[in-house]
Amino acid sequence: MASKKALELLKKKDVEGFNKLVKDRRQNGKGGVDLDDQNLSGLTLRKVDFRDAHLNGANLRGTDLKEADLRHARLRQADLRNADLQGADLTGADLRRAKLKGAVLKKAKLEKAKGL
Repeated sequence: MASKKALELLKKKDVEGFNKLVKDRRQNGKGGVDLDDQNLSGLTLRKVDFRDAHLNGANLRGTDLKEADLRHARLRQADLRNADLQGADLTGADLRRAKLKGAVLKKAKLEKAKGL
């Protein structure tokens, strides 16, 4: 189930507020935010902290994720078509069966990413 507050912040393109929420969650010993199957298509989410986030089946089509932190994110079957991932850190991310056609991965960190 998606975190209502997290989803609300992302839809408002409040990356700073979202990143603060994620930081607070980590400090309280909670894991990554659950955004499985959510529609985040076309949003500008530059430098968003999606580290350890659950984004399986999420619609990120055409989303601006430049310099996003996606380390160890779960992106199985996510729609990343035409997403801009320039400079994003996808180290250890699970991209199995993700749709990546047209995604821009220039200077993205892809070490140990699964499914590429």
